[in-house]
Amino acid sequence: MIKAVFFTLLTLVFFYIIWINNIFAPHEKYEIPNQYEKIVEDVKYAKEGKQLFEQNCQACHSVRYDAVYPASIQANPNLKALQEHYGKVLPAEVYESAFYTELSQLKESFGKIPPDLSTMYLSRGKEYLFNFILDPQKVLPGTTMPPVMMGRPEDTAKIISYLRSVSEPSPSEQAKRTLMGVFTIAYLLIMGILIWIWRGRILKKMGLH
Repeated sequence: MIKAVFFTLLTLVFFYIIWINNIFAPHEKYEIPNQYEKIVEDVKYAKEGKQLFEQNCQACHSVRYDAVYPASIQANPNLKALQEHYGKVLPAEVYESAFYTELSQLKESFGKIPPDLSTMYLSRGKEYLFNFILDPQKVLPGTTMPPVMMGRPEDTAKIISYLRSVSEPSPSEQAKRTLMGVFTIAYLLIMGILIWIWRGRILKKMGLH
């Protein structure tokens, strides 16, 4: 039983390192001034942030979780029909196949398709996004992203507030995910113990225990 618990804990530590706090990945530290951090974390700025996103970022980027697509795709008359059939948030495979031409043009212009920003807040964090959007070349030298928000820290913070509101699930969904995490860990522990007991019985039958 001790071995089962040990290997279960070892598995949890492994996934923690890989998914949550990868010690092998480079960790650059970025800062965001306190007054702009408050804007990012205040949901009341999300609506204005969406408008700023549409004005400054939508030419290239999408936020599929909020049914916001690049301007060239937004102008495609097929988009509305597809949304009526599949819902506002199109499945990834439908989106990529239906708008292959528009996505290819973006790739030709920038060297790659500008990333969808639906989960960028969760994957990069507010500090990174704030510094990158304000001065892309400083954070990622050689990037093709233009400094459209340079000198506009307050507007940048509002855009990040919008991305934060999109990436984070509702309180009820957060509760479901927490419960799912608890059940998953409990399942791993219980299965580890049961497998260890079963192993002991097999070895006993074989006369090896």
